[in-house]
Amino acid sequence: MRILLAGQTYFREDNGQAVFTCRLAKGLADAQHKVMVIAPSASGKAEQKMVGQVRVQHVPTIRMPFNTNITFRSSRIVVDILQSFRPDIIHLQDHYFISGNVYTSAKKSSIPMVGTNHFLPDNIIDNLCLPRFTKQAATSLLWAHMLKHYNKLKKVTTPTQTGVNILCTQQIKPPVEAISCGIDTSRFQPPTELQRNHGRQYFTMDSDATVFLYVGRIDHEKGLDTVLEAFADFDNEQCILYLAGKGSYSSALTKKRNQLGLQKRVILPGFIPEQDLPRLLHSADCFVMAGHAELQSISTLEAMASGLPVIAANARALPELVEDNENGYLFPAHDSKALARCFQLFWDQRSDWQKWGAESRHRACEHDHHRTVQQYIEWYQSVQ
Repeated sequence: MRILLAGQTYFREDNGQAVFTCRLAKGLADAQHKVMVIAPSASGKAEQKMVGQVRVQHVPTIRMPFNTNITFRSSRIVVDILQSFRPDIIHLQDHYFISGNVYTSAKKSSIPMVGTNHFLPDNIIDNLCLPRFTKQAATSLLWAHMLKHYNKLKKVTTPTQTGVNILCTQQIKPPVEAISCGIDTSRFQPPTELQRNHGRQYFTMDSDATVFLYVGRIDHEKGLDTVLEAFADFDNEQCILYLAGKGSYSSALTKKRNQLGLQKRVILPGFIPEQDLPRLLHSADCFVMAGHAELQSISTLEAMASGLPVIAANARALPELVEDNENGYLFPAHDSKALARCFQLFWDQRSDWQKWGAESRHRACEHDHHRTVQQYIEWYQSVQ
């Protein structure tokens, strides 16, 4: 097949949709399909290049806050691509500028168009300073904008059954199927003792400390204020917390950490390059995900594949990954007192850490990326 992927993110490593699209494109190309991606340009200029076996057409952009790109002058580029690449199927990753241009340019053709939904209004609203009384109206408008585009597609996927249920509640018209974003379970594996020690040395962690870890975007909807407040209540000098990543909330998070007097116990190392991520996960004892708007959470799955127990918010799709006393704990989103109790429970049950880590690994292996790629190939074939 000749497969065209389009979306508003691709080149960034700090965005789940971008990570998914990059990995799907590579997996499809490895399976001997012809793959082209239309995505924003990191340089702001139109350019085409090969990334492995994937042809990537970058279109001009204006970079905005909150992980947003405004694309422009892409319509002519899209038309040229459709004429030269001649895709058998078009797979949209969102309902924003580039995807809109692709749909408009291709709608008169017979090319089937499908989409994957990674969107929740919370991902946008939580990063805007909107009065509380306007949030419901804003949520309705954002859903209406999404459905206006996705209701025209042949079929839709989303990473989890939770995501399917949400879209059905919004009365989406095309058939919806859950297909995991997938992770590389051969790259993310439980560490040997040597790997664990090497990771701790690399990141200058105390070899005897208990390390709680978050990796991902540092944005407001990730609930990191709650994590800091809980860690302040969990006053245990033998434990440290790593909050790794970058985003629009980084400065505010650093300020809050300092106000709480947690400079020695909470480390904010910034963005961790992809090549160092397995090493960081090898260094931790427990992964923490407090986000209340996760449609799956690739970072949580990678931590689970690395054999880590997880403490997660009981919100959206996270309960599909984490179960109390099976591979960690769930706590009510935004409840710092409940999270502090989970930190204490985890600390008190050291004898269960290995068992919980093994269960995390078992659950994560159900999301191996080879399975995801095969599911997408079969899904594409079903709409041709």
